[in-house]
Amino acid sequence: MKYSIIVLFLLINSNCLISAEEQPTADQQEMYQSIIQEVRCLVCQNQSIAESNADLAKDLRAQILEQVIAGKTKYEIKNYLLNRYGDFVLYQPVFSQKTLLLWISPIILLILIVGWYRKISN
Repeated sequence: MKYSIIVLFLLINSNCLISAEEQPTADQQEMYQSIIQEVRCLVCQNQSIAESNADLAKDLRAQILEQVIAGKTKYEIKNYLLNRYGDFVLYQPVFSQKTLLLWISPIILLILIVGWYRKISN
């Protein structure tokens, strides 16, 4: 009986020590909050994973927190998410060949509207 109480006490204390080591620092917590605001919930699609209660959003928050605690940079974490889930996962997709049309389409649209307006006004 004594030994089981001692073993139980040691297990409880060791779990507390492990969880205390896995707590993010203030800088890590700030980076974590920043990242989860920039990542789109793939289930809800109109919410960030910070706002969503979907199971996938909870899993993504846990994965991101693990990576932040592991010391990965914001760039590395975003790259991981992009490789795993595609460009849609970020609210602001990166500039690449696949997203080139997305980034230049507002400029093209503006040029077309201005040209069309000038043609009509003449």
